[in-house]
Amino acid sequence: MISQNEIKRIRGLHQKKGRSASQQYIIEGEKSVREALEANVVLIGLFTLETAPQDLLQRGALISEKEMKQISALSSISPVLAVVEMSLNRLDFDLISTQKAIALDGIRDPGNLGTIIRTADWFGVKTILLSSDCVDPYNPKTIQATMGSFHHLDVFQGDLKTMIKAVKEKNTDYNVYGALLNGSEASIIKGSNYPGLLIIGSESHGISDTIQDLCTHKLTIAGKGQAESLNASVAAAILLASWFED
Repeated sequence: MISQNEIKRIRGLHQKKGRSASQQYIIEGEKSVREALEANVVLIGLFTLETAPQDLLQRGALISEKEMKQISALSSISPVLAVVEMSLNRLDFDLISTQKAIALDGIRDPGNLGTIIRTADWFGVKTILLSSDCVDPYNPKTIQATMGSFHHLDVFQGDLKTMIKAVKEKNTDYNVYGALLNGSEASIIKGSNYPGLLIIGSESHGISDTIQDLCTHKLTIAGKGQAESLNASVAAAILLASWFED
């Protein structure tokens, strides 16, 4: 059972304003919820349908399909929905300066962002920096697209120029790779063991001029067809595969 006030409150988390005010967000789907629980997130509420796995049924509040549809942000509801607190992890520039990390500039599509986060997790990336004009990483569609990977790494959003400069101040030899249409062959990143930051921009606008000025290396993925550009998540996957190649 769930009250109308609780339904209204959870529906408010579909919007960035509601998430920011409460510092809470929703996770939908058995796999994603399990990954979050294993990552020891602070659980505010767990809601289940009778078709949910027994262990989650015992831990959550049983609600009807009608009620789940009212609180779900998905077009096709899942039998499990969790409300959790946002992470309060501190942005550690000393740590990032020793890592291979990703920065995203102007990625507006929540599905693209979620796919990039999932891909980064596959390759072992631990930190992702987002520009202020990227889509909210706590968007329900982003969380869904990560398939649980959101809780395996740290995602920080803010002024990207300031964050990149802060990392470079900690390590003057830090490589900053920008994925551009007019850069050098992407092979220069292949198998590099040095710390660095890989920047991916939006398909429509690419990396902003301000951020391009901070790049120490400008990369282009060579193509042989007539497509104007690659999907941002595809470009990220190609470059990460090369970067983490043994």
